[in-house]
Amino acid sequence: MTSARRLSVLIAVIVPLLVLVAVLELREKQNDTGITAPAPITTAVQPAASSPAPPQEFPVAALRSALTVVCSNDAPDSDDKDPTQEEFKAYLNELNELKLNLSESSSAEHLHVAALLENDPALRVELLDRAISANSDDAFLLWSAVQICSESGESVDCPLRDWEQRLITVDGQNSESWIRVAANRYAAGEYDAALEAMRYASTAAESRAYLTEMTEMIERGFAAGSDYAFSERSFMALNIAASKLPRYGDYVTMCKEQSAKNVDFAYTCVAYGELVGHQGKTEMGVAIARTIQKLAHEALGEWENAAEIEQRLQARRQQRMDSIGDYNAVTERLIFSNPTLFYSYLAAVRSKGELEAQRYLAEEIERLLAQQPELACGPT
Repeated sequence: MTSARRLSVLIAVIVPLLVLVAVLELREKQNDTGITAPAPITTAVQPAASSPAPPQEFPVAALRSALTVVCSNDAPDSDDKDPTQEEFKAYLNELNELKLNLSESSSAEHLHVAALLENDPALRVELLDRAISANSDDAFLLWSAVQICSESGESVDCPLRDWEQRLITVDGQNSESWIRVAANRYAAGEYDAALEAMRYASTAAESRAYLTEMTEMIERGFAAGSDYAFSERSFMALNIAASKLPRYGDYVTMCKEQSAKNVDFAYTCVAYGELVGHQGKTEMGVAIARTIQKLAHEALGEWENAAEIEQRLQARRQQRMDSIGDYNAVTERLIFSNPTLFYSYLAAVRSKGELEAQRYLAEEIERLLAQQPELACGPT
């Protein structure tokens, strides 16, 4: 299977999953948590060990080179045909072979990627346990382990409480770590503990769901364990990471139900929504936080505040729709064209957020083309 054809197969396999995520978005008695919070709670979070230093801007040389390749007649044509059954099977076999290769590694990062690709809950937890044994202080690894363990259910022997404690020790200023703990306590019927964890979630110094870190790690995993070209593995990495979002429905359900019963819980959910609305970098995370805030205001009978949050939600949704309307296939191809641009884009997402990163890249391209109009792609 050629590189261009294989990429078309990946698009056909992955994109429907992301459409489902978008549809789901539009529908939108203990006195402590049982976890020892770090002191102070605002100590600097330990960054993921494997994350590269973020570039400050998109390098002009890399943009110029990418435009030359993407806009040249030598750029591979895409194949719009749906994948055949044989091609789909070949893709699944390649993915399974990659997973097996990574699962045999001693690298914590490779084991982490293998766990993300694994469908069997018990094997997934086993891979994570091995990874944590190899690197017990990696905040991103522990965050991912707690997310996966929370989804595994009682049928899987999963050390959730131990992993939660480890996570909070190294990632205790992250609102997204604390709200996962709160949702776990709520699911266990420990409502006071859930409220206490939400208090930490609503006052945390940052809100990080590790989307970019996961994308970078998966791309490196594909580079180490497969023969995919960079455009293929970077495309897969970003879309697989986007499919591994937290179970936001747990957070919404918890705040909606408890806000109707407990005023303190309602105001804590309001504070959490306001915090992540300002700090969050993913569109889904910000939308969910605003929804939680709106539901809590409604439970409190604060209808004007709820209406104001609804206006923010609608404005943000319109921004997303506008960005889709301004979609430029060339810009997307540039992102996946070489490692420098891809990692610069992820760094921009990390610092500016998804919408701002897209605008930033578009502005950089426009600035370069204004200086060198001969680099622009001609009509296709």
